[in-house]
Amino acid sequence: MAKGHKHQHGHGHVHHAPAVQGGPAKKLPGKFDYGAFSKDLDLSPARSLEAVIAMTPEDMARASRPVTSAYNELLAVASSLEDVGYRRLMTECVAAPRVTFLEMYPRDDDRKKLFKEMVRLGFFNKEDHPDEVWPQGHLTPQTYLTAPSSHNDFYNAHPGGLAMTVAYNIRMADSYTHHYRQALGLPLNRDLPAAALCVHEYPKVWLYQWLADGSWLEEPRTVYDDTWHAHCIYVTAELMHRRFDSRIVLAMAAAHQLSALGASMDGKKVICNWVGLERVAHFIKAAALMAQVDPVEYGLLEKKGKDLVLPPVTGEQWVTHLADMNWPYTMGAAHLYTYPLLKQIAAEDYDLSGRDLNGRPFNQLKNYVWSQLGQIPFYEVWVREGEAAARKVVKRLVSKR
Repeated sequence: MAKGHKHQHGHGHVHHAPAVQGGPAKKLPGKFDYGAFSKDLDLSPARSLEAVIAMTPEDMARASRPVTSAYNELLAVASSLEDVGYRRLMTECVAAPRVTFLEMYPRDDDRKKLFKEMVRLGFFNKEDHPDEVWPQGHLTPQTYLTAPSSHNDFYNAHPGGLAMTVAYNIRMADSYTHHYRQALGLPLNRDLPAAALCVHEYPKVWLYQWLADGSWLEEPRTVYDDTWHAHCIYVTAELMHRRFDSRIVLAMAAAHQLSALGASMDGKKVICNWVGLERVAHFIKAAALMAQVDPVEYGLLEKKGKDLVLPPVTGEQWVTHLADMNWPYTMGAAHLYTYPLLKQIAAEDYDLSGRDLNGRPFNQLKNYVWSQLGQIPFYEVWVREGEAAARKVVKRLVSKR
């Protein structure tokens, strides 16, 4: 273009670069005005609070488009797996789950003996009881359709929350797998993380048994006295018991803690202690005891002096771990803010107080709103549009009478 000529666009308008102002702007921008979307939500017709309180977990799940969509998506993913063994296992875990390793311990005395051994090795807490760490119903649990995803105060804590969590996690895994293959040329297998993320969570259908007040049993204390790793070591033991290949068994144990990092400073030097590698090995040892297998012979751990350690693991294991990570957003944002907001709405707009706020009426209101809308969409309505919009969404779902 000749010097001095201005580039002209259509309609004869001349576009000039905006003038650069010296110094800071006189007015700060303030809070950003994010786009609103709540008015456009296509929600089911409102149900009365009385009707919601009377609903079963299955009623809520089947009435929910997000839940039924996620459940059907999991079955579709299962059918798409090339590995026949993984395909059948994932389908079973979603639609007809059962936990079989406890059949190795059919009598109460057998389970008491195993419990004492787990306590001795630091895997269980001696103050608990075998019936608490291994509740009844392991062969006849609920399915992914009705199971919540986590503890009452964690994430996707509603009927069908497990299906919603896992369906999203598998999508994340598929994306990780695709981009590692395309960008770095890694021959990562898609079947493993897709199946592993679903199978890893499935003991929750047994552990999270629904109670009459609209809440559910929660995971018992296991490794490190935590109440959120039971399903991790139980499913690792289960797949050991079924003699699945070491690749998917390792994915069970690596899903939670593989990247756990303890970092400190030595002057200006960063000291990194990848504690996750030791923790994954710890989970494998706990599971191996329950399944009565040798983790070294199984191909999961290696001997290093007197210790059994985790060898370097492949990209599929890392993808499984990285994709099991939607919970911080769901729990640290959606649950953290919307749970107290729903309590406030229940008290102010539905006249719930006292026992009702700590019992079935509120639990059912919470379960219904989250199952029909999803915790994250409800959170995004509140954070983008404000409390009044969030209240309107709840009232569109549940009428006072």
